[in-house]
Amino acid sequence: MHQSKQPVATQEASTMPFSSAIAAGGFLFVSGQGGLDPDTGRVVGPDLQAQTIQTLANIERILQEAGASLQDIVKVNVYLKERALYDEFNQVYRTYFSYPFPARTAVYCDLNYDILVEIDAIAILPKG
Repeated sequence: MHQSKQPVATQEASTMPFSSAIAAGGFLFVSGQGGLDPDTGRVVGPDLQAQTIQTLANIERILQEAGASLQDIVKVNVYLKERALYDEFNQVYRTYFSYPFPARTAVYCDLNYDILVEIDAIAILPKG
């Protein structure tokens, strides 16, 4: 039996050909989010701390729309513009998550616009 997938709509719906998130099989799959202000569409600042905070706020907003929270996240993929940002990223990241931390992958790559970090996530959807 094929299970359906449902897009999660947010106020800052993208005109790009992807969904902010898809709910399927009891999980929420959140598309990559960066440090873009949803009101202006602009990068929040040139520093990693501000961009990480905004990125996680964007993810949290999408999770809330689906009835979930950051504590429901089981896996994240982190994309950093350069390796030198890793320790600084972890300082901010650990203020949002606690034990048991989500499983995580971190890679270094070229990112769109002037963003320094992008994060995608998988969360368990609460039953009900």
